[in-house]
Amino acid sequence: MTQTIETLIIGAGVIGSSTAMHLAKLGMTGIRVIDLDMEGTLSSSELNAGGVRATWVQPINIQMSKITIDYFAQVADEVGYKPCGYLWLHPESRWSPALQARERQLEMGWPVEAWDVAQLRNRVPFLDKTDGIAGAIFAPRDGLINPNLLKNHYREVARSLGVEFEDRTVLRETRYEKNSQSRVHAICERFEKVMSHETKLEIASSELKDLGRSKVEYHAQRVINCAGPWASRVANILGYSVPSQPVRRQVCIFDGRDVDLTPYGMIVDTSGVYFHPEAMNGLAGFANADEPAGVHFEYDGERFFEERIWPALYERSTAFERLKHVTGWAGLYEVSPDECGIIGGARSGIFEAHSFSGHGVMHSYAAGLALAEEIVFGKSKTLDISSLSGSRFEAGKLIHENLVI
Repeated sequence: MTQTIETLIIGAGVIGSSTAMHLAKLGMTGIRVIDLDMEGTLSSSELNAGGVRATWVQPINIQMSKITIDYFAQVADEVGYKPCGYLWLHPESRWSPALQARERQLEMGWPVEAWDVAQLRNRVPFLDKTDGIAGAIFAPRDGLINPNLLKNHYREVARSLGVEFEDRTVLRETRYEKNSQSRVHAICERFEKVMSHETKLEIASSELKDLGRSKVEYHAQRVINCAGPWASRVANILGYSVPSQPVRRQVCIFDGRDVDLTPYGMIVDTSGVYFHPEAMNGLAGFANADEPAGVHFEYDGERFFEERIWPALYERSTAFERLKHVTGWAGLYEVSPDECGIIGGARSGIFEAHSFSGHGVMHSYAAGLALAEEIVFGKSKTLDISSLSGSRFEAGKLIHENLVI
């Protein structure tokens, strides 16, 4: 089966779906988005903590989050956006840099408050163990979102404008047609049967099974790599390289019966453990600096909670002295060398938007808009994304982001 289209997007998560939506809004037609896993059982768009914030150090990250969160506020009911705030607890060693970052955030129009320990205890009384805290940063417009609702929102708008989505379809090979319009021939495999999580993982790892797959070839004017944790693998198929790596991140749900977290948003402890309310329970996570790169979805279960989460929470509040692990999961970040996203043109006929290192949801609207504008107009009109080009790594122009979790 051969189909001629204008744009093929690899990856239907929040970034790919946002990019498709914006291209269609700008009047482009013939857009096809393919994904092995439209349901999202392997997707970083699904397996994350749902936080959104503009409390960053790098101006481009502040700007992208600000644009995106402003949009979330317009469609809050549709995407589950709640401006319940981010509260950062800083030790002495990070307090001065946090205050400097706050000045930049304020200059760029993002409301951010600085609290001393007395103000912290007054505003958040259950945090009654404040040893090691020099101060706290609170951003009231930061907050939480439902990533599944957000992804579906982007898709619904895109579909209403003529974008087509293909499930259970994976890119396997590309050829390039050298002529005045240099088209890309993308050879894909489409699987007809509904697949289990394990089978999807085997296919994503190139371990193919006989599942009634068929071949489809797309002749496209351009291909966009929005493959998230598989961006490096897709880039190799497309004929270029990406220096990012997939890294496992784990999140757990706990029963905190002695405290009501519902009045609060995301809280980031000095230890790096973050937590927020999740229905009547709590959600907590921690990014292990020693986590090896690779495609790993195994959740370490109660051991992860007891070794990484509970000790830090115990040291922060007497209300956390009795906690019970409920469940949890593991997902993947696509981490770039400077922990910032990669957006722009990669080679002739190839564009990319990926490697957001855990902040794809909170940058998704702006990233899709900026890339769509670059494709349609030759340059983004909304914000300058030149600093996020994948060429920055070879040129040694990294833009290290310090306020990562």
